[in-house]
Amino acid sequence: MTKIFIEAKNNKTSEYHFLQTIINIFFPKMDVEFIFMDGIGNLYNETILNQIKLAQEIGEQVIVFADADTEDKGIGYEKRKKEIENGMTTHNVSFHYFLYPNNQNDGDVEKLMENAARRDLHSTFFDCFEDYERCVSGSKDESGEPKYNVPNLKGKLHTYMAAQKLPRKLCKRFGSGDWLFDNPHYWNLNVDTLQPLKEFFAANLK
Repeated sequence: MTKIFIEAKNNKTSEYHFLQTIINIFFPKMDVEFIFMDGIGNLYNETILNQIKLAQEIGEQVIVFADADTEDKGIGYEKRKKEIENGMTTHNVSFHYFLYPNNQNDGDVEKLMENAARRDLHSTFFDCFEDYERCVSGSKDESGEPKYNVPNLKGKLHTYMAAQKLPRKLCKRFGSGDWLFDNPHYWNLNVDTLQPLKEFFAANLK
């Protein structure tokens, strides 16, 4: 059994469904349980620490996933890595962890999702959406500040799926936070950029 600690709040989130789909497809025999931290800031709170230590005491594997984020958000890969490593030392705990997108660069889980999106089949959506982003971001108010908010990458990908003409059965899944990552018409989970994540799973799922 492997306990997988992720930043997501619950199982109605794209991060959870993304990871669960990859496990289902590429590691179907592995027994896993997701623990939802509701933010990386909770990694070393008492509740999460107790769950990590208890799992390890009974012989379960523990792995942690977090966004590396970017320097313009005040974080980035190197800073996030240092935070996690320092936390392990402070709290006398050790575990394997993966920082999205590839355990070496700045970014987040949505960057991996964007890489997997079927731009080849849905180029019209992406071309039009990116034209919209450029147009909206170029509009300034009297003081020269941006006049409108531009959707972040998560918002862009949510819009990508919301724009699809889905059968009712699939609409219900999408409404529950499942962005249909198992559907090759929308996602290609064989892209090279997912290889570091798969290799981490291969080495650490028990």
